[in-house]
This record gives sequence, C-alpha cells and structure tokens, in this order.
Amino acid sequence: MTTTMTTTMNTTANFTIFKTIIFFIVAIFVIIFLNKHFLKIYDKVQENTKYNLVNFPKYIFLYVPIIFWLASKANTFELSDGYFELYIKKMIDSVDTHANSYSKNDLFVGGISNIAIYIFSLLAISAGVGLGDEGVIIYSCICLLLYVYFKSKKILGLNEIYTELIIYLGYAMGFTIVYGSMISTFTYILEHMIINKDINIFSNFGVMVCAIPFIYYLVGETDNLIKIDKLTFQFDHFGYIALFSAFMGVLSLLFIKSINYLFYYVKNSKYNNYYVIAFGFLIAFIIKKLGFLTMGIGESAINEGFQAVINQQKIKEFEKTNNHVELEKLRKLEKEGKFDTLNRFNAYSVFGRIINCIVSIGSGLTGGLVIPTMTIGCGLGSVFSKYTPILPQNLMYLGMTSFLSPFLDAPVTSALVINKICNQPYETIPLSLCVSFISYFTYRFLKNKF
Repeated sequence: MTTTMTTTMNTTANFTIFKTIIFFIVAIFVIIFLNKHFLKIYDKVQENTKYNLVNFPKYIFLYVPIIFWLASKANTFELSDGYFELYIKKMIDSVDTHANSYSKNDLFVGGISNIAIYIFSLLAISAGVGLGDEGVIIYSCICLLLYVYFKSKKILGLNEIYTELIIYLGYAMGFTIVYGSMISTFTYILEHMIINKDINIFSNFGVMVCAIPFIYYLVGETDNLIKIDKLTFQFDHFGYIALFSAFMGVLSLLFIKSINYLFYYVKNSKYNNYYVIAFGFLIAFIIKKLGFLTMGIGESAINEGFQAVINQQKIKEFEKTNNHVELEKLRKLEKEGKFDTLNRFNAYSVFGRIINCIVSIGSGLTGGLVIPTMTIGCGLGSVFSKYTPILPQNLMYLGMTSFLSPFLDAPVTSALVINKICNQPYETIPLSLCVSFISYFTYRFLKNKF
C-alpha cells in the first residue's frame, strides 16, 4: 500500500511539473506575441508624432505640453511610471529576503497597471519625448509573466517557482525581443545573477540555458538596430580612449543621479502638476529650437549620424587626393539630397536630448532609457572626437558602450550588445570591454564616494 501511495504521489508531482512547464511555454509564447505587435504600434505612433510635429510646428507649444501632462498620469497606477529599471531592482531586492525558501511575494504589478504600462508609454512617445521602447518591453514581459503565474498558480495547481527565476525569464524575453541576441541575453542574465548575489544561480541559470534558445526561436531573426560600416581601431590612441571612458563614467553618474533626484522630487511634491506642465513646455522648446533629433528613441539619429560622418570623410579623402571627378559627383548628389553630410550631433542637440530624458523620466513618463543612453553616448563621442586624433565614428561607437555600461549595470553585456546591434567584427570586442569596464568602475567608485 505504501508503494502504491508513493507511486501515486510521484505521478501527481510529475504531472504538476509537466503542467507548470506547459504553462510557462504558453505564457512565454503569448507574451512574446503581444510585445512584438506592441513594438509595431509603438513605431507607428512615433512616426505619426514626428509627422505631426514637422508638418504642424505652430501647434507644438499646445500639443506637446498637453500630451506630456496626460502621459505623466501614469503615476496614478502603481509601478507604471518612470524608471522601470529601478522597479525591477526593487523586485529582485524584495525577493532576496526569501533567500532560503520559495518566494511568497505578491505579483508586484496588477492587471490594470500592466495595461497602463502600454497605454502611457504610447502617450509618452506621442509627446515627443526622448525615451525608448526597450524599457517598456522588458518591464512588461517581467510584469505580465509574474501576473499570469501568480493568478494561475492556485487555479491550475502549478508548482512553486522562485520569483527571481520568473523575473529572469521576463528579462530574457524582453532582452531578446529588443536586441535579438542570444549571447547578449545569456551574458546579461548571468551578470545580473552574479551582481545580485543570487544563491540559486546554478539552478536558475540551468533553467535559462533551456529557456533562452526557445525564446530566441520564438522571437526569430531581427534586423540590426544600427547599420554602420565595419570599424577598425588603432591601439596607439588607447590613452585618449581610456580618458574618454573615465569621463563618460563621470557623466553617467551625473545623468543617473539627476534622473533619480528629479523623479522622487516631482513625484512627492505638492506642486507636481505645475512642474510637469512646465517641463512639457520645456520639451516643446527643445524640439522647436534644437530639432527633431532630440526626440524619439534615437536609433535613426545614430544611423544618420554615422552615415553623415563617413560621407564627410569620403569628401575629405577626395579633396586630399585631388580626385575632382569623384568629388564633383558627390557634391552633386549632396545638393540632390542623396548624399547626406549634415552633422547630426553637436553640443546643443546632445545637451537637448539629455535634458529631454531627465525631465521626461523625472516627470514620471513611461519609457526606457537604454537606447536613448546609447544615443547620448554616440553624440558625446561625436562632440569629443573634435579634440582627439580618433576617427569620429570610432569614438561614437565607443561612446555608446561607455555611456551604456553604468546605466545597464552590466559591463560585459554592454560591450556585447553594442557589438551585436552595430554588426561589428569580433575584433572590436576586447577594446569595447576595456572601455566598458573603465567607465563602469569609474561610475561605481564615484557612486560609492558620493
């Protein structure tokens, strides 16, 4: 009889495990499907916003502040506003209090808040802010997976699963959808497990080894976000590069601290609405005076910026070699608008994008900062390249890595992600890693000091 009971219990346990696995397979499939379609809607809204602001500029000071204020009302819904990376960190920190047992945490973000994340991110991009979609995708993947698991656990009789593992699965989905790199996703998850001192690192990462290839298969192949020519670097300029990387670490600290300070100050102020309206007018002013490259996600600005720099160098080469025939052809194409040499990044436009990001997140608008951070790093690289012997496109590339690394809190992943989305040869990775670590440790050192 004891043997029969044991067999029955084992069968029941195996069936529960099977149900749990099937549940997560279905949940992952549905969440990836939803977020991939949401990205298409997000891109369409961004295109329409740019079209409206370009073609009806006299309404900027009416349209932008109103939509900006409406988008700031995301704070009406719990954990649906602003700085998503901060909320994810708080989730993991709260899970750490259950280090030796299954996490009994709530689902963190409720059903209405999950919907609000999508709606208010679309409102935010409609206001012309310089925020990205990647934070929305990653955060919503985590929140939706937690929500459906906790809501379905008792109803379907699912196994107890460590909450941190569900968070990492959400990370994996969002990261793969946005960046389309399986290696970068593996690295990012492992780095965060190490940084967060995950005591279940081996079992959790074992699950991720099985889950990430499946997620990558469901997401499918994606185009590179940044389309630039292959870059080559001269290591005799490493002194300039190291100094530039350290400086980027300092700027990253100022950028992140400014966002955190403004976010909590505005959120807790009794004059919240007045601040938000004022910031809405500031965003409208930035767009009007500094141009449309200060708004939107930023990958188009990066692509156009790189291409313009490379085209400028082609003209300089022909001028240097007195190749007047080819030079005349390029000048003609330039006049026809088929050969772009307009510099996308100057000190004013980069500063405008920085302010755009700070006041947008500070006002509680919903959006991501990873790709905007890359855009700012690219712009800073372009600006500072004028004072170094390094080619502008090289410093723009390294600027993306060095400015992203402290924000992403993952120096190895930052180097790999930039390499992947820019489709660069693997030979660039060692230098990218050096730049990433210099910036990251400069940031960490100063953060601990101040």
